[in-house]
Amino acid sequence: MGSVENNSRPRPQQVPAIRALDMFLLGLVKEGLITPYDWQARARISLGASLPATKRLLKAGFLKELAKGPRGRHEFGLTSEGRDAMLPGTLDRYLGDALEDPPGDLESAVRLACLATANNDIKGAKQFLREAADAHQRRARVAKKRAANKVPFRSKLGGLYSAVLAQCEEKQLAAMVDKLAALGDKWDKAAKDILQMGQEEHKSGR
Repeated sequence: MGSVENNSRPRPQQVPAIRALDMFLLGLVKEGLITPYDWQARARISLGASLPATKRLLKAGFLKELAKGPRGRHEFGLTSEGRDAMLPGTLDRYLGDALEDPPGDLESAVRLACLATANNDIKGAKQFLREAADAHQRRARVAKKRAANKVPFRSKLGGLYSAVLAQCEEKQLAAMVDKLAALGDKWDKAAKDILQMGQEEHKSGR
């Protein structure tokens, strides 16, 4: 093979370290969800989370503000840097870096898994979910120890509250571990089923 580069295809760029939520919002804008209302209604991203993320992306030069839409809604579009960040090769690099230090919180892990799936990287998506399951498992062990702690109560009210909360936290984390592990094992089918269900509901007008 020759060494001549094909200049017709954009080369992947190095994406600065940005949060999983920020990258997820870029993906939503790329798919046509361009307002905070869209993100909240269609992707369950609260205004409290999206507004700071939008400011970060505007400052970093990944988003630009468009003319205000109906009823004064703020609309956003990708800049050239934002489009570069969504190139398959660039997204591969971003997701690979994220896997080296995977997030422990549920929402970031699921967002990265969805980004990986959209980038045709099912293996990477499964790994994000398994890493999140492992992180929740560690937290569940800590919560279990806390629930079993026999330190005498200095306050009946405070002690009762702390003990019950620890027990609830343990059960919630254990359930989350099971769900994440199941999703990680069968993510390719689970993602396909969820997307198919959404398409059917869209066609039926629900």
